[in-house]
Formats: sequence, C-alpha cells, structure tokens
Amino acid sequence: MRRRYYNFWASALLMAMSLAGGEPKKLIVFDTIECAIKSSAFSKVVCKLYSRLEFNALLTIGEKEFADKVLGVCEVQIYPRGQKKITRIKNLRLDFCQLKKHTEKRSVLGIYYQALRRAVVDFPKKCPFQKNTTYAVNRLHLGWQDVPQYLPESNFTFRGKIYVNDELALEVKLTGGFFEIRNDSVYRKPLLESA
Repeated sequence: MRRRYYNFWASALLMAMSLAGGEPKKLIVFDTIECAIKSSAFSKVVCKLYSRLEFNALLTIGEKEFADKVLGVCEVQIYPRGQKKITRIKNLRLDFCQLKKHTEKRSVLGIYYQALRRAVVDFPKKCPFQKNTTYAVNRLHLGWQDVPQYLPESNFTFRGKIYVNDELALEVKLTGGFFEIRNDSVYRKPLLESA
C-alpha cells in the first residue's frame, strides 16, 4: 500500500515537471540562412528564418526554360562542443525531381528528404518545374524525432549547391546548432522582421 502511495506521488511529480518545463530534447536550432542566385535558372529567391527552429524559402524559376533536372549537392560540417575535431559529411545528393518518391529512411539523407517533403508547397510530383513559377518551402524544420538524440551537442554549417539542368543555379548556407533544450517555446516564436 505504501509503495503504491509513493509511486503515485512520484508519477504525479514527474508529470508536473514535464508539463511545466518539458522533457529535455535535442533540437536543430538555426542561426543564419543565406541564399545566393548563381544563374538565370532562378529569377528570384527569398530565404529567411521564420523562427530559430524553422525557415522559409520562395524560389521562382526563370522564364528562360523549364527545370527538367533539379539536384542539390550538400555538405555539412559539424563542430562538437568541447572538441577540436570537425566532422564533415560531403556529397549528400538530393534529387528534387524525385522528392515525393523517396521512402522514409533512417539516414542523414532520409532526414533531409522527410523534412523537405513536410515543408514543400506545390512542388511537382516529377520534373519539370514550370518556368516563371514560384515554389515554396514553408517552415522547414527538423523535429527532435527526426534526429538521433545520442548525437553530441554541436554547431554546424550546412552548404548546399542547387543545380538546375546541370548548371549551378543557387548556393545556400545555413548555420546553427544541435542542442538539448527543455522548453522550446522561446525558439518557436516567429522572428520579427527588421525594418
């Protein structure tokens, strides 16, 4: 009887703590995003952080030609806290023409595909991307369920090159970190746009 009494109060205390502050979990936090157009394949690109956990991108295909082939080649540099060693993951290839076809994989590449699929708006099921058309990536984020929680806290730099019809069209640089956070509500708040 006494044991059940203590178990009840211990469970109640744990429940109250988890509701008040949330269970600590590791999240991807973004610091900066930069996008640079490198050819006429894109006529306009707007990239911005929506919050510290999400970002938006509006991409307008140029009016010159259809985008029959859209490929991203990415590199991630990871700087674990308290270590001098840098981990580089190179040559991650994302085929945007096959974005909706890929299955759920538990891999770094699978994490990116899953996050992109959740965030894309009006992307075609297969190429071509229509010329003079704007496509959106809305509030892209990597949830704590997507990222292995055993990874050490780290800072990162993500660099992506987007090739359209075999021509370098866009470069993206994203910086941030992978941190244990108890209450993510501060990070989820939309960032105010600077005047």
